[in-house]
Amino acid sequence: MTLSAELPAFSGIDAPFEVDDATVEGFRKNGHAVVRGLASAEEIAEFAPPILAQERALAAKAPPLEERSTYFKAFLQGHNLWMRDPAIKPFVFSARFAKVAADLMGAPGVRLYHDQSLTKEPGGGHTPWHQDQTYWPLDTDDTITMWMPLVDVPADVGSMTFADQSHIRRDLGPWVIGDESEAAFSEMVEREGFSTSTHGPMKAGDATFHRGWTLHRAPANPTDLVRSVMTVIWYADGTKVSADLTGMRAMDHQFWLNAIPPGELADGPLNPRLWPR
Repeated sequence: MTLSAELPAFSGIDAPFEVDDATVEGFRKNGHAVVRGLASAEEIAEFAPPILAQERALAAKAPPLEERSTYFKAFLQGHNLWMRDPAIKPFVFSARFAKVAADLMGAPGVRLYHDQSLTKEPGGGHTPWHQDQTYWPLDTDDTITMWMPLVDVPADVGSMTFADQSHIRRDLGPWVIGDESEAAFSEMVEREGFSTSTHGPMKAGDATFHRGWTLHRAPANPTDLVRSVMTVIWYADGTKVSADLTGMRAMDHQFWLNAIPPGELADGPLNPRLWPR
């Protein structure tokens, strides 16, 4: 395991990618967007194997699906995989991905919060409605997650479902991912008339991006496919640590931000600036 957040040498995965104006406009309006072909087939062939190896190691330790809670039926999670295998680091630290995140938000620069693999096994359950930023002790709304499948995801598995423009409302409630969040947010989406969108089937190397306050969920996996997804989360450079360290934010504060005191810059040793380089 490596603990060094030193930036790797530039490589092909850092080559620029320009997002069109319509995608940027859609993201800023609705809080989510899809970027097709963000990583090439050759890049997926290079970086998927070490990520998938980490996913398989997690799956080998997991109890049977029928013995798990709703949360753990939804996906298996691996965190900060760049620290586990140096072959994964250039992918997570990609200047290309970070620049797209910055461009979508309109931020001058972004720092790494953390990466996370999300494996939805065959027969895996739905991912309940939730807002990511419920977990994050960051004093900004400029947070963003990239969700990139490492395998082709067919229509009967599909990508995530988003509640359009829900990010504008910011914090919609205290619920973390689980049965309560699914019930509460399902009722809210219907009661308040949120329109919902999905970006449908995706090719390996396509990616969705969504803001931290964007309400979203994912369907169950009724197929024999292992839905392997890699995510990377960034926040705007210059962000300070939030004074609100209640609930799950307290754990994230220790784990991802090195317990930097509230009000100080969120620039811990695991949070390098990835754009601009």
